[in-house]
Amino acid sequence: MDILSMMRTFGALGIVLAMLAGALWVVRRYDIKLPGRVSGSARKRVELVERLAVDAKRSIALIRRDGCEHLILIGPEGHVTLETGITAPEPVVAPAPAQPEPVADFRGDLAAFTSNFGKLVDLSRAKIAAVRGANDDERVDDEDEAAPNDVVELSPSAPRKRTRRPRDTKRWNRAAVREALNA
Repeated sequence: MDILSMMRTFGALGIVLAMLAGALWVVRRYDIKLPGRVSGSARKRVELVERLAVDAKRSIALIRRDGCEHLILIGPEGHVTLETGITAPEPVVAPAPAQPEPVADFRGDLAAFTSNFGKLVDLSRAKIAAVRGANDDERVDDEDEAAPNDVVELSPSAPRKRTRRPRDTKRWNRAAVREALNA
């Protein structure tokens, strides 16, 4: 088989699979009634509650009809009704979830949110400033040097001299991996 005929075969297979997927999507999207399909909107009178395989050829089925259950043995020689008229157990009702308490003080919560958000922004600005300072070639004088945990303020109007040095990415990546694993 040459390449062209193999590509034609796979293309035809892809088109057929795409058409099948499209047809399935249309059936599900527009809820088209297919032959043999029972409508799911109406209340079901008959349903299979449970089925248990006894051996390779036989199984037991529990069928509910109008609130009454029937136990049937199904095998290759036919079916046998083992028990009929079993009353269905009452469905267990899950307890209602607890209602959350109403928010009493919306303004207090909003004030706490804004102050915490402000602290988060200040912390991120300090980390950005520390990273920018670490990338510069120029060293800060001893009296101007800040401790690692101090907040470094950046003046937006002051122009900065940006000099780039080549980074040792191998060492930086190892340090980042070590830091991430230890955190």
